[in-house]
Amino acid sequence: MADICVSSHHGSLDELLADDEFRELARRDGFLVELRLDQYAGLSLEAFRYAVQTLTPTRLVVTFRAPVEGGKNLHAEDAQRISYLSAAARLGVAYVDIELSTLYVNKLLFNPLVAARGKQSAPKFIFSYHDFVGMPTHEALGDLRRMAEKLGADVVKLAVYANGIEHSRPLLLLLCEETGWTKPLIGIAMGEAGFWSRVLGPTFPCAAPFGFARSPRSNGTAPGQPTWSELDDLYRFRKLKPGAPVYGVMGNPIAHSRSPAMHNAALQALDLPGVYLPFKVEGAAVPFVREMAPRLGVRGLSVTIPHKEAVLETCVESTPLVKQIGAANTMVVSATRLTEDEGLGTQSLHTDWFAANTDAQAAAWSLEAAIGGPGCLNGKSVLIVGAGGAARAVAFGVKALGAEVLLYNRTVERAEKLAYAVGGRCVSREELRASHFRPVAVVNTTPVGMAPKIEDSPLEKEELPEGSLIFDTVYNPLRTKLLRLAEERGLKTLNGLAMFVGQGAAQFELFTGKPAPRQVMEEAAQKALSDF
Repeated sequence: MADICVSSHHGSLDELLADDEFRELARRDGFLVELRLDQYAGLSLEAFRYAVQTLTPTRLVVTFRAPVEGGKNLHAEDAQRISYLSAAARLGVAYVDIELSTLYVNKLLFNPLVAARGKQSAPKFIFSYHDFVGMPTHEALGDLRRMAEKLGADVVKLAVYANGIEHSRPLLLLLCEETGWTKPLIGIAMGEAGFWSRVLGPTFPCAAPFGFARSPRSNGTAPGQPTWSELDDLYRFRKLKPGAPVYGVMGNPIAHSRSPAMHNAALQALDLPGVYLPFKVEGAAVPFVREMAPRLGVRGLSVTIPHKEAVLETCVESTPLVKQIGAANTMVVSATRLTEDEGLGTQSLHTDWFAANTDAQAAAWSLEAAIGGPGCLNGKSVLIVGAGGAARAVAFGVKALGAEVLLYNRTVERAEKLAYAVGGRCVSREELRASHFRPVAVVNTTPVGMAPKIEDSPLEKEELPEGSLIFDTVYNPLRTKLLRLAEERGLKTLNGLAMFVGQGAAQFELFTGKPAPRQVMEEAAQKALSDF
Protein backbone atom coordinates (compact mmCIF):
# COMPACT_ATOMS: atom_id res chain seq x y z
CA MET A 1 0.00 0.00 0.00
CA ALA A 2 1.44 3.38 -1.03
CA ASP A 3 1.55 6.42 1.25
CA ILE A 4 0.66 10.01 0.41
CA CYS A 5 3.45 12.56 0.86
CA VAL A 6 2.17 16.09 1.46
CA SER A 7 4.61 18.79 0.37
CA SER A 8 5.13 21.67 2.78
CA HIS A 9 4.29 25.10 1.37
CA HIS A 10 5.43 27.12 4.37
CA GLY A 11 7.89 30.01 4.38
CA SER A 12 9.61 28.86 7.56
CA LEU A 13 9.85 25.89 9.89
CA ASP A 14 8.04 27.91 12.58
CA GLU A 15 5.05 28.29 10.23
CA LEU A 16 5.08 24.55 9.55
CA LEU A 17 5.14 23.68 13.24
CA ALA A 18 2.23 26.06 13.84
CA ASP A 19 0.15 24.38 11.11
CA ASP A 20 -2.27 21.92 12.74
CA GLU A 21 -2.97 20.19 9.42
CA PHE A 22 0.67 19.28 8.84
CA ARG A 23 1.30 18.33 12.46
CA GLU A 24 -1.65 15.94 12.31
CA LEU A 25 -0.65 14.49 8.93
CA ALA A 26 2.87 13.84 10.22
CA ARG A 27 1.35 11.53 12.84
CA ARG A 28 -1.22 9.80 10.61
CA ASP A 29 -0.61 6.28 9.26
CA GLY A 30 -0.45 6.26 5.47
CA PHE A 31 0.85 9.82 5.23
CA LEU A 32 4.25 11.46 4.99
CA VAL A 33 5.24 15.13 5.16
CA GLU A 34 7.97 16.52 2.90
CA LEU A 35 10.22 19.16 4.44
CA ARG A 36 11.52 21.30 1.57
CA LEU A 37 14.45 22.95 3.34
CA ASP A 38 15.36 25.11 0.33
CA GLN A 39 12.06 26.97 0.78
CA TYR A 40 12.42 27.99 4.42
CA ALA A 41 13.63 31.43 5.53
CA GLY A 42 15.82 31.73 8.62
CA LEU A 43 16.87 28.09 8.42
CA SER A 44 19.39 26.75 10.96
CA LEU A 45 20.51 23.27 11.92
CA GLU A 46 19.22 23.84 15.44
CA ALA A 47 15.76 24.84 14.20
CA PHE A 48 15.74 21.91 11.77
CA ARG A 49 16.62 19.36 14.47
CA TYR A 50 13.89 20.78 16.70
CA ALA A 51 11.32 20.54 13.90
CA VAL A 52 12.16 16.92 13.11
CA GLN A 53 12.00 15.91 16.77
CA THR A 54 8.74 17.82 17.31
CA LEU A 55 7.11 16.05 14.38
CA THR A 56 7.31 12.28 13.81
CA PRO A 57 10.71 11.55 12.19
CA THR A 58 9.59 8.28 10.64
CA ARG A 59 6.82 10.15 8.76
CA LEU A 60 9.16 12.73 7.18
CA VAL A 61 10.74 13.10 3.74
CA VAL A 62 13.58 15.61 3.84
CA THR A 63 14.73 17.47 0.73
CA PHE A 64 17.13 20.37 0.20
CA ARG A 65 16.68 20.87 -3.52
CA ALA A 66 19.55 22.20 -5.63
CA PRO A 67 18.84 25.50 -7.46
CA VAL A 68 19.41 23.88 -10.86
CA GLU A 69 16.54 21.47 -10.14
CA GLY A 70 13.99 23.90 -8.74
CA GLY A 71 15.51 24.76 -5.35
CA LYS A 72 14.38 28.14 -3.97
CA ASN A 73 17.57 28.91 -2.02
CA LEU A 74 19.80 30.18 -4.80
CA HIS A 75 22.80 30.66 -2.51
CA ALA A 76 22.92 27.22 -0.90
CA GLU A 77 26.18 25.35 -1.55
CA ASP A 78 26.21 21.57 -1.99
CA ALA A 79 28.22 21.09 1.20
CA GLN A 80 25.63 23.05 3.20
CA ARG A 81 22.73 21.12 1.70
CA ILE A 82 24.35 17.76 2.38
CA SER A 83 25.08 18.76 5.98
CA TYR A 84 21.33 19.17 6.54
CA LEU A 85 20.53 15.91 4.78
CA SER A 86 23.16 14.15 6.93
CA ALA A 87 21.49 15.57 10.03
CA ALA A 88 18.16 14.27 8.77
CA ALA A 89 19.66 10.80 8.32
CA ARG A 90 21.06 10.83 11.88
CA LEU A 91 17.65 11.88 13.22
CA GLY A 92 16.02 8.81 11.62
CA VAL A 93 13.67 10.36 9.08
CA ALA A 94 11.82 8.05 6.67
CA TYR A 95 13.42 9.28 3.43
CA VAL A 96 16.29 11.55 2.40
CA ASP A 97 15.95 12.91 -1.16
CA ILE A 98 19.11 14.02 -3.01
CA GLU A 99 19.59 14.83 -6.70
CA LEU A 100 21.56 12.58 -9.00
CA SER A 101 23.33 15.67 -10.32
CA THR A 102 24.57 16.51 -6.83
CA LEU A 103 25.89 12.99 -6.32
CA TYR A 104 27.53 12.92 -9.72
CA VAL A 105 29.44 16.15 -9.11
CA ASN A 106 30.17 15.63 -5.41
CA LYS A 107 30.63 11.92 -4.83
CA LEU A 108 32.94 12.49 -1.86
CA LEU A 109 30.38 14.70 -0.14
CA PHE A 110 27.96 11.79 -0.24
CA ASN A 111 30.13 9.62 2.04
CA PRO A 112 29.20 11.52 5.23
CA LEU A 113 25.55 11.19 4.25
CA VAL A 114 25.88 7.41 3.95
CA ALA A 115 27.79 7.22 7.24
CA ALA A 116 25.10 9.30 8.96
CA ARG A 117 22.44 6.66 8.53
CA GLY A 118 21.64 5.35 11.98
CA LYS A 119 21.68 1.63 12.53
CA GLN A 120 18.37 1.48 14.38
CA SER A 121 16.22 3.60 12.10
CA ALA A 122 18.11 4.05 8.85
CA PRO A 123 16.29 6.28 6.37
CA LYS A 124 15.90 5.29 2.76
CA PHE A 125 17.67 7.28 0.06
CA ILE A 126 15.71 8.76 -2.84
CA PHE A 127 17.98 9.65 -5.76
CA SER A 128 16.06 12.10 -7.93
CA TYR A 129 16.11 13.96 -11.23
CA HIS A 130 13.95 16.96 -12.16
CA ASP A 131 13.29 18.64 -15.49
CA PHE A 132 10.67 21.41 -15.37
CA VAL A 133 10.94 22.11 -19.09
CA GLY A 134 10.67 18.91 -21.10
CA MET A 135 10.61 15.15 -21.37
CA PRO A 136 13.86 13.20 -21.94
CA THR A 137 13.76 10.22 -24.26
CA HIS A 138 12.93 6.76 -22.99
CA GLU A 139 16.59 5.81 -23.34
CA ALA A 140 17.76 8.87 -21.39
CA LEU A 141 15.28 8.19 -18.59
CA GLY A 142 16.48 4.58 -18.48
CA ASP A 143 20.08 5.76 -18.15
CA LEU A 144 19.13 8.01 -15.23
CA ARG A 145 17.29 5.19 -13.52
CA ARG A 146 20.22 2.84 -14.07
CA MET A 147 22.65 5.39 -12.65
CA ALA A 148 20.52 5.90 -9.54
CA GLU A 149 20.29 2.16 -8.84
CA LYS A 150 24.03 1.72 -9.40
CA LEU A 151 24.80 4.52 -6.91
CA GLY A 152 22.74 2.76 -4.25
CA ALA A 153 19.31 4.37 -4.33
CA ASP A 154 16.54 2.79 -2.28
CA VAL A 155 13.99 4.66 -4.39
CA VAL A 156 14.43 6.34 -7.77
CA LYS A 157 12.47 9.53 -8.52
CA LEU A 158 12.20 11.00 -12.03
CA ALA A 159 10.08 14.16 -12.31
CA VAL A 160 9.87 15.58 -15.83
CA TYR A 161 7.48 17.93 -17.63
CA ALA A 162 4.85 16.77 -20.16
CA ASN A 163 3.72 19.37 -22.72
CA GLY A 164 0.97 16.97 -23.81
CA ILE A 165 -0.15 13.48 -22.90
CA GLU A 166 1.68 12.00 -25.89
CA HIS A 167 4.88 13.67 -24.66
CA SER A 168 4.63 11.66 -21.43
CA ARG A 169 4.91 8.36 -23.33
CA PRO A 170 8.68 7.87 -22.67
CA LEU A 171 8.06 7.95 -18.92
CA LEU A 172 5.11 5.58 -19.26
CA LEU A 173 7.25 3.08 -21.19
CA LEU A 174 9.82 3.13 -18.40
CA LEU A 175 7.21 2.72 -15.68
CA CYS A 176 5.76 -0.32 -17.47
CA GLU A 177 9.07 -2.20 -17.66
CA GLU A 178 8.98 -5.27 -15.44
CA THR A 179 12.49 -6.68 -15.79
CA GLY A 180 15.99 -5.27 -15.35
CA TRP A 181 15.16 -3.08 -12.37
CA THR A 182 15.40 -3.72 -8.63
CA LYS A 183 14.18 -0.52 -6.96
CA PRO A 184 10.82 1.26 -6.74
CA LEU A 185 10.32 4.11 -9.21
CA ILE A 186 8.43 7.33 -8.55
CA GLY A 187 7.83 8.60 -12.09
CA ILE A 188 6.07 11.96 -12.36
CA ALA A 189 5.03 13.75 -15.54
CA MET A 190 4.43 17.28 -14.28
CA GLY A 191 1.59 19.35 -15.72
CA GLU A 192 -2.10 18.66 -16.41
CA ALA A 193 -1.33 16.22 -19.23
CA GLY A 194 0.68 14.04 -16.86
CA PHE A 195 -1.91 13.82 -14.10
CA TRP A 196 -2.16 10.07 -14.64
CA SER A 197 1.38 9.66 -13.27
CA ARG A 198 0.45 11.25 -9.94
CA VAL A 199 -2.33 8.74 -9.32
CA LEU A 200 -1.21 5.49 -10.96
CA GLY A 201 2.26 5.16 -9.39
CA PRO A 202 1.22 2.19 -7.18
CA THR A 203 -0.18 0.26 -10.17
CA PHE A 204 3.09 -0.20 -12.10
CA PRO A 205 5.49 -3.16 -11.73
CA CYS A 206 8.10 -1.36 -9.57
CA ALA A 207 5.35 0.34 -7.61
CA ALA A 208 6.00 3.78 -6.13
CA PRO A 209 6.09 3.67 -2.30
CA PHE A 210 4.31 7.02 -2.12
CA GLY A 211 2.89 9.84 -4.22
CA PHE A 212 3.16 13.60 -3.78
CA ALA A 213 0.25 15.87 -2.95
CA ARG A 214 -0.34 19.38 -1.66
CA SER A 215 -2.38 21.10 0.98
CA PRO A 216 -5.70 22.54 -0.23
CA ARG A 217 -4.29 25.94 0.78
CA SER A 218 -1.26 25.65 -1.51
CA ASN A 219 -0.49 25.54 -5.22
CA GLY A 220 2.01 22.77 -4.54
CA THR A 221 5.72 22.43 -5.12
CA ALA A 222 5.39 21.22 -8.74
CA PRO A 223 2.87 21.68 -11.57
CA GLY A 224 -0.16 19.40 -11.45
CA GLN A 225 -0.07 18.28 -7.80
CA PRO A 226 -3.50 17.21 -6.49
CA THR A 227 -4.52 17.91 -2.92
CA TRP A 228 -3.95 15.11 -0.43
CA SER A 229 -7.71 14.79 0.15
CA GLU A 230 -8.32 14.40 -3.60
CA LEU A 231 -5.65 11.73 -3.82
CA ASP A 232 -6.97 9.89 -0.76
CA ASP A 233 -10.74 10.34 -0.93
CA LEU A 234 -11.49 10.75 -4.62
CA TYR A 235 -8.86 8.51 -6.22
CA ARG A 236 -8.32 6.04 -3.31
CA PHE A 237 -4.57 6.26 -3.96
CA ARG A 238 -3.58 4.27 -0.86
CA LYS A 239 -5.70 1.31 -1.98
CA LEU A 240 -4.33 1.05 -5.52
CA LYS A 241 -2.27 -2.02 -6.36
CA PRO A 242 -0.34 -3.27 -9.41
CA GLY A 243 -2.72 -4.30 -12.17
CA ALA A 244 -5.69 -2.33 -10.80
CA PRO A 245 -8.26 -1.56 -13.54
CA VAL A 246 -8.20 2.01 -14.81
CA TYR A 247 -11.12 3.92 -16.31
CA GLY A 248 -11.24 7.51 -17.44
CA VAL A 249 -12.62 10.36 -19.48
CA MET A 250 -10.63 11.66 -22.46
CA GLY A 251 -11.19 15.07 -23.99
CA ASN A 252 -9.90 18.61 -24.35
CA PRO A 253 -10.53 20.59 -22.25
CA ILE A 254 -11.03 18.14 -19.38
CA ALA A 255 -10.29 19.96 -16.10
CA HIS A 256 -13.98 20.94 -15.84
CA SER A 257 -15.20 17.33 -15.95
CA ARG A 258 -17.06 15.97 -12.95
CA SER A 259 -17.03 12.43 -14.34
CA PRO A 260 -14.14 11.39 -12.02
CA ALA A 261 -16.18 12.42 -8.96
CA MET A 262 -19.23 10.51 -10.17
CA HIS A 263 -17.52 7.31 -11.32
CA ASN A 264 -15.07 7.05 -8.42
CA ALA A 265 -17.97 7.44 -5.99
CA ALA A 266 -19.73 4.55 -7.75
CA LEU A 267 -16.62 2.34 -7.63
CA GLN A 268 -16.24 3.06 -3.93
CA ALA A 269 -19.92 2.48 -3.17
CA LEU A 270 -19.75 -1.02 -4.68
CA ASP A 271 -16.27 -1.66 -3.22
CA LEU A 272 -14.87 -2.34 -6.68
CA PRO A 273 -11.13 -2.10 -7.40
CA GLY A 274 -9.72 0.51 -9.73
CA VAL A 275 -9.83 4.23 -10.36
CA TYR A 276 -11.32 6.69 -12.86
CA LEU A 277 -9.09 9.51 -14.17
CA PRO A 278 -9.26 12.58 -16.41
CA PHE A 279 -7.04 12.32 -19.52
CA LYS A 280 -6.38 15.58 -21.33
CA VAL A 281 -5.81 14.50 -24.94
CA GLU A 282 -4.88 17.35 -27.25
CA GLY A 283 -4.64 16.83 -30.99
CA ALA A 284 -5.33 13.35 -32.38
CA ALA A 285 -6.97 10.82 -30.08
CA VAL A 286 -5.85 7.71 -31.95
CA PRO A 287 -2.23 7.58 -30.67
CA PHE A 288 -3.38 7.82 -27.06
CA VAL A 289 -6.03 5.13 -27.48
CA ARG A 290 -3.77 2.73 -29.34
CA GLU A 291 -0.39 3.29 -27.70
CA MET A 292 -0.87 4.69 -24.20
CA ALA A 293 -4.25 3.55 -22.86
CA PRO A 294 -3.33 -0.18 -22.91
CA ARG A 295 -0.09 0.48 -21.01
CA LEU A 296 -1.93 2.60 -18.47
CA GLY A 297 -4.19 -0.37 -17.76
CA VAL A 298 -7.29 1.38 -19.11
CA ARG A 299 -10.33 -0.91 -19.32
CA GLY A 300 -12.94 1.69 -20.23
CA LEU A 301 -13.10 5.25 -21.51
CA SER A 302 -15.69 7.99 -21.52
CA VAL A 303 -15.16 10.12 -24.61
CA THR A 304 -16.03 13.79 -24.79
CA ILE A 305 -15.35 16.82 -27.00
CA PRO A 306 -13.63 16.77 -29.48
CA HIS A 307 -12.93 13.03 -29.89
CA LYS A 308 -16.34 11.33 -30.17
CA GLU A 309 -16.11 10.75 -33.90
CA ALA A 310 -12.36 10.25 -34.29
CA VAL A 311 -12.13 7.37 -31.80
CA LEU A 312 -14.23 5.11 -34.02
CA GLU A 313 -11.10 4.48 -36.07
CA THR A 314 -9.66 2.55 -33.12
CA CYS A 315 -12.69 0.32 -32.47
CA VAL A 316 -13.16 -3.15 -33.92
CA GLU A 317 -16.77 -3.45 -32.74
CA SER A 318 -19.59 -1.00 -32.11
CA THR A 319 -23.30 -0.94 -31.39
CA PRO A 320 -25.78 -0.38 -34.25
CA LEU A 321 -26.57 3.02 -32.73
CA VAL A 322 -22.91 4.06 -32.92
CA LYS A 323 -22.81 3.07 -36.58
CA GLN A 324 -25.95 5.06 -37.19
CA ILE A 325 -24.79 8.15 -35.27
CA GLY A 326 -21.16 8.00 -36.35
CA ALA A 327 -19.94 8.94 -32.89
CA ALA A 328 -19.17 7.19 -29.60
CA ASN A 329 -19.02 8.48 -26.05
CA THR A 330 -18.01 5.13 -24.54
CA MET A 331 -15.20 2.67 -25.24
CA VAL A 332 -14.68 -0.65 -23.50
CA VAL A 333 -11.82 -3.11 -23.87
CA SER A 334 -13.05 -6.33 -25.39
CA ALA A 335 -9.61 -8.02 -25.66
CA THR A 336 -5.95 -7.24 -24.98
CA ARG A 337 -3.04 -9.25 -26.33
CA LEU A 338 0.69 -9.08 -26.90
CA THR A 339 1.84 -8.74 -30.49
CA GLU A 340 5.27 -8.88 -32.08
CA ASP A 341 6.58 -5.69 -33.66
CA GLU A 342 7.71 -6.80 -37.09
CA GLY A 343 11.42 -6.36 -37.63
CA LEU A 344 12.01 -5.01 -34.12
CA GLY A 345 11.98 -8.23 -32.17
CA THR A 346 9.95 -6.65 -29.35
CA GLN A 347 6.43 -7.12 -28.03
CA SER A 348 3.71 -4.50 -27.73
CA LEU A 349 0.20 -4.42 -26.31
CA HIS A 350 -2.72 -4.52 -28.73
CA THR A 351 -6.22 -3.71 -27.52
CA ASP A 352 -9.55 -4.39 -29.20
CA TRP A 353 -12.05 -1.67 -28.32
CA PHE A 354 -15.85 -1.87 -28.33
CA ALA A 355 -17.70 1.42 -28.96
CA ALA A 356 -21.08 2.45 -27.56
CA ASN A 357 -23.10 5.64 -27.27
CA THR A 358 -24.98 6.23 -24.03
CA ASP A 359 -25.65 9.92 -24.82
CA ALA A 360 -28.53 9.30 -27.22
CA GLN A 361 -30.86 7.42 -24.92
CA ALA A 362 -29.96 9.51 -21.85
CA ALA A 363 -30.69 12.77 -23.67
CA ALA A 364 -33.93 11.58 -25.24
CA TRP A 365 -35.31 10.15 -22.01
CA SER A 366 -34.34 13.27 -20.02
CA LEU A 367 -36.08 15.49 -22.55
CA GLU A 368 -39.18 13.30 -22.72
CA ALA A 369 -39.48 13.19 -18.93
CA ALA A 370 -39.19 16.99 -18.66
CA ILE A 371 -41.83 17.71 -21.31
CA GLY A 372 -44.59 15.28 -20.44
CA GLY A 373 -43.56 11.66 -20.23
CA PRO A 374 -43.46 8.74 -22.66
CA GLY A 375 -44.78 9.51 -26.14
CA CYS A 376 -44.82 13.30 -25.74
CA LEU A 377 -42.16 13.85 -28.42
CA ASN A 378 -43.96 11.85 -31.08
CA GLY A 379 -44.82 14.15 -33.96
CA LYS A 380 -43.26 17.23 -32.29
CA SER A 381 -40.26 19.19 -33.57
CA VAL A 382 -37.01 19.50 -31.59
CA LEU A 383 -34.37 22.06 -32.49
CA ILE A 384 -30.79 20.91 -31.93
CA VAL A 385 -28.03 23.52 -31.76
CA GLY A 386 -24.73 22.06 -32.95
CA ALA A 387 -23.69 19.35 -35.39
CA GLY A 388 -20.91 17.44 -33.63
CA GLY A 389 -20.90 14.05 -31.93
CA ALA A 390 -23.24 15.13 -29.12
CA ALA A 391 -25.66 16.65 -31.62
CA ARG A 392 -25.73 13.43 -33.63
CA ALA A 393 -26.51 11.44 -30.48
CA VAL A 394 -29.38 13.71 -29.44
CA ALA A 395 -30.72 13.85 -33.00
CA PHE A 396 -30.95 10.09 -33.39
CA GLY A 397 -32.19 9.72 -29.81
CA VAL A 398 -35.20 12.02 -30.25
CA LYS A 399 -35.80 10.71 -33.77
CA ALA A 400 -36.24 7.23 -32.27
CA LEU A 401 -39.02 8.69 -30.07
CA GLY A 402 -40.86 10.06 -33.12
CA ALA A 403 -39.68 13.67 -33.07
CA GLU A 404 -38.98 15.83 -36.13
CA VAL A 405 -35.32 16.93 -36.00
CA LEU A 406 -34.43 20.56 -36.76
CA LEU A 407 -30.78 21.64 -36.83
CA TYR A 408 -28.96 24.92 -36.42
CA ASN A 409 -25.18 25.21 -36.60
CA ARG A 410 -22.75 27.99 -37.44
CA THR A 411 -21.12 25.73 -40.04
CA VAL A 412 -24.07 25.08 -42.32
CA GLU A 413 -22.39 22.25 -44.23
CA ARG A 414 -22.06 20.12 -41.05
CA ALA A 415 -25.69 20.74 -40.15
CA GLU A 416 -26.82 19.76 -43.63
CA LYS A 417 -24.84 16.55 -43.47
CA LEU A 418 -26.43 15.59 -40.14
CA ALA A 419 -29.88 16.62 -41.36
CA TYR A 420 -29.53 14.30 -44.33
CA ALA A 421 -28.37 11.42 -42.11
CA VAL A 422 -31.20 11.73 -39.59
CA GLY A 423 -33.95 12.76 -42.00
CA GLY A 424 -34.30 16.24 -40.52
CA ARG A 425 -33.91 19.76 -41.85
CA CYS A 426 -31.74 22.81 -41.19
CA VAL A 427 -33.03 26.16 -40.00
CA SER A 428 -31.45 29.59 -40.45
CA ARG A 429 -30.77 32.19 -37.81
CA GLU A 430 -33.55 34.30 -39.28
CA GLU A 431 -36.04 31.47 -38.83
CA LEU A 432 -35.07 31.22 -35.15
CA ARG A 433 -36.30 34.78 -34.64
CA ALA A 434 -39.62 34.22 -36.45
CA SER A 435 -42.71 34.39 -34.24
CA HIS A 436 -44.23 31.29 -35.83
CA PHE A 437 -41.15 29.14 -35.08
CA ARG A 438 -42.14 27.09 -32.02
CA PRO A 439 -40.45 23.72 -31.56
CA VAL A 440 -41.35 21.83 -28.41
CA ALA A 441 -37.74 21.97 -27.26
CA VAL A 442 -34.38 23.56 -28.04
CA VAL A 443 -31.31 21.48 -27.16
CA ASN A 444 -27.82 22.98 -26.96
CA THR A 445 -25.22 20.30 -27.72
CA THR A 446 -22.26 22.67 -28.16
CA PRO A 447 -19.70 23.43 -25.41
CA VAL A 448 -20.60 27.13 -25.53
CA GLY A 449 -21.29 28.31 -21.99
CA MET A 450 -19.25 25.54 -20.36
CA ALA A 451 -16.82 26.43 -17.57
CA PRO A 452 -14.67 28.45 -17.59
CA LYS A 453 -16.46 30.54 -20.27
CA ILE A 454 -19.70 30.69 -18.34
CA GLU A 455 -20.82 34.05 -19.75
CA ASP A 456 -21.11 32.73 -23.31
CA SER A 457 -24.35 31.52 -24.89
CA PRO A 458 -24.97 29.80 -28.24
CA LEU A 459 -28.20 31.77 -28.73
CA GLU A 460 -29.42 35.26 -27.86
CA LYS A 461 -32.51 35.82 -25.72
CA GLU A 462 -34.64 36.87 -28.71
CA GLU A 463 -33.66 33.68 -30.53
CA LEU A 464 -35.31 31.45 -27.92
CA PRO A 465 -38.70 30.35 -29.31
CA GLU A 466 -41.80 31.21 -27.31
CA GLY A 467 -43.20 28.18 -25.46
CA SER A 468 -40.18 25.94 -26.02
CA LEU A 469 -38.37 24.02 -23.31
CA ILE A 470 -34.68 25.02 -23.32
CA PHE A 471 -32.40 22.07 -22.62
CA ASP A 472 -28.65 22.68 -22.20
CA THR A 473 -26.58 19.50 -22.21
CA VAL A 474 -23.72 21.44 -20.58
CA TYR A 475 -23.68 20.43 -16.91
CA ASN A 476 -20.84 22.60 -15.61
CA PRO A 477 -22.22 25.01 -14.56
CA LEU A 478 -25.72 23.65 -14.06
CA ARG A 479 -27.26 27.09 -14.63
CA THR A 480 -25.64 28.25 -17.86
CA LYS A 481 -25.99 31.64 -19.52
CA LEU A 482 -28.41 30.06 -22.03
CA LEU A 483 -30.66 28.80 -19.24
CA ARG A 484 -30.55 32.19 -17.48
CA LEU A 485 -31.65 33.88 -20.69
CA ALA A 486 -34.48 31.36 -21.04
CA GLU A 487 -35.65 32.03 -17.49
CA GLU A 488 -35.66 35.78 -18.18
CA ARG A 489 -37.92 35.03 -21.15
CA GLY A 490 -40.22 32.96 -18.93
CA LEU A 491 -39.38 29.64 -20.56
CA LYS A 492 -39.11 26.23 -18.91
CA THR A 493 -35.53 24.94 -18.65
CA LEU A 494 -33.66 21.68 -18.20
CA ASN A 495 -30.02 21.49 -17.17
CA GLY A 496 -27.60 18.73 -18.15
CA LEU A 497 -27.43 16.86 -14.84
CA ALA A 498 -30.04 14.19 -15.62
CA MET A 499 -28.44 13.42 -18.96
CA PHE A 500 -24.96 13.47 -17.41
CA VAL A 501 -25.91 10.99 -14.71
CA GLY A 502 -27.93 8.83 -17.10
CA GLN A 503 -25.15 8.44 -19.66
CA GLY A 504 -22.58 7.94 -16.88
CA ALA A 505 -24.62 5.20 -15.21
CA ALA A 506 -24.92 3.35 -18.52
CA GLN A 507 -21.16 3.70 -19.03
CA PHE A 508 -20.44 2.39 -15.54
CA GLU A 509 -22.46 -0.74 -16.25
CA LEU A 510 -20.56 -1.32 -19.50
CA PHE A 511 -17.22 -0.77 -17.71
CA THR A 512 -17.84 -3.00 -14.71
CA GLY A 513 -20.71 -5.34 -15.56
CA LYS A 514 -22.42 -4.20 -12.34
CA PRO A 515 -25.68 -2.26 -11.85
CA ALA A 516 -24.86 1.41 -11.42
CA PRO A 517 -25.64 3.04 -8.04
CA ARG A 518 -27.50 5.94 -9.68
CA GLN A 519 -28.38 7.79 -6.51
CA VAL A 520 -24.75 7.73 -5.37
CA MET A 521 -23.64 8.97 -8.77
CA GLU A 522 -26.18 11.81 -8.83
CA GLU A 523 -25.26 12.94 -5.32
CA ALA A 524 -21.55 12.86 -6.16
CA ALA A 525 -22.12 14.85 -9.36
CA GLN A 526 -24.23 17.45 -7.57
CA LYS A 527 -21.66 17.85 -4.81
CA ALA A 528 -18.81 18.19 -7.28
CA LEU A 529 -20.71 20.83 -9.21
CA SER A 530 -21.65 22.75 -6.06
CA ASP A 531 -17.97 22.78 -5.04
CA PHE A 532 -17.02 24.36 -8.37
